[in-house]
Amino acid sequence: MLLVVGGPRTSIGRAYQLDKELLIGRAGEADAWLDEEGVSRKHARLVRTAEGGQLIDLSSRNGTWVNGTRITQTELKEGDLVQIGASHILRFVFQDQLDEAAHRMLVDNAIRDSLTGAYNRGYFFDLLRKDVSSAIRHKQHLSLAMMDLDSFKQINDKNGHAMGDLVLRHFSRAVGTLIRSEDTFGRVGGEEFALILRQCPEDEAQRVTERIRQSVEQLDLMHSDQRVVVTVSIGVTSLTAGTATGDVQLLETADKALYSAKNQGRNRVVYQALG
Repeated sequence: MLLVVGGPRTSIGRAYQLDKELLIGRAGEADAWLDEEGVSRKHARLVRTAEGGQLIDLSSRNGTWVNGTRITQTELKEGDLVQIGASHILRFVFQDQLDEAAHRMLVDNAIRDSLTGAYNRGYFFDLLRKDVSSAIRHKQHLSLAMMDLDSFKQINDKNGHAMGDLVLRHFSRAVGTLIRSEDTFGRVGGEEFALILRQCPEDEAQRVTERIRQSVEQLDLMHSDQRVVVTVSIGVTSLTAGTATGDVQLLETADKALYSAKNQGRNRVVYQALG
């Protein structure tokens, strides 16, 4: 596994699992996608071996460095530091099957929000970029929902941050019970969340998000013998089969739909088509 320990703030903490091999680079199909100008599209490849991992530079423009030395090909050892581009530093961690539980915990700590269990911002947007690229390539549907808990600051101010944390946890659990295993749920801000619905057309995405809205509205949370009312506004957009667009446009459109839901009075789902 490669852990990002240095580089842009949004990249630090990402973990890239090494099963058989990893393509490292700036290309859309890269397994370890590093968004930096100094990184070549196909920069390096890491191949799993019995001893650890064989790192191979793919004739990259700026080279691949291990523990400060430029390499063409080398066997990585536990703890080796790999530099890709000007700022990305990745630590190589090799664990056998006896360490599987610790391995999973290490990965989860790197890619999940500790409070809610949702994927963290960096990992979520990395997956979104890959999922959009895959959906376009295979001409599949993909929907994106942006969610924002309504009046969350007032909940914190009136009831304290402990109640705010409780709301975030219960909201995340409610969403988790309503989505499929192939969907991706992430926390992308304080009270802002996002959901990738793979192979999910517009009508189904609206049904799922409406069920989420209703489930959140029915949360029974108490504070000082008073019920804390929780609602969520949701913006949804969909990439239809055969449509070519990027993850940025998809995200911007879902954000516009979310703002529209807020402006129309909150506690509602608004769909906006691309384009």
